[in-house]
Formats: sequence, structure tokens, C-alpha cells
Amino acid sequence: MNAWRKITHVVIFIAVFAAIVAVVMLLWNALIPSITGWTTINYWQAAGLMVLTRLLFGGPWHHFGFMGNRNVNWWKEHRRFHERMGHVSLEEKKAFIRRWMNGFNEEKE
Repeated sequence: MNAWRKITHVVIFIAVFAAIVAVVMLLWNALIPSITGWTTINYWQAAGLMVLTRLLFGGPWHHFGFMGNRNVNWWKEHRRFHERMGHVSLEEKKAFIRRWMNGFNEEKE
């Protein structure tokens, strides 16, 4: 990747982040004061709010926050589950679904 391409990516990232912060600020100032009575926020407070939510909840890639330790290979587990369930009879599938809906607790009769 050449230097101009890297610079272009950085500029695009900064522009998109700035636009998202502006949208957050506008939405906050339009909705929150009328709903809750809280005060309006400025641009830098909206930027801080964006960083805080990124740290707490993660983002598109979930590297931070409480969702940061999610399994990134969920599709492999999903495929393996469907392969195992493909050889199960309809009655066994229904029983499994009933147990799953009950939280896999022992059925009380």
C-alpha cells in the first residue's frame, strides 16, 4: 500500500468519524433535552460520548468492551451444529427444542 493510499484512508476515517459525531450531537440535542430535560451537548462532548460507547460496547469489530471476547468463529460452530442435527429424527429434534426452550432443566412432571 503506497503512502497516498494510506493518507487517503486516514482522511476518510477522520471525515466519517467527524460526520458520525455531528449526527450524534444533532440527534442528542434534538431528542434528549425535550424527552428528559437534560442539557444539550457540544461537538467535543459528542465525540467523548462516541469514544465512551466504543470502549463500553465495542464497535463494528468488537475488540473492546464486554463484547470483545466473543468467539469470532461462530459460523464454524453453527455449521457443526447443523451437521449434527441433520442426522437426528424429527422427534429427537422436537425433544431437543423443548429442552432448549426450558433452559435444559430437568422436566418436572
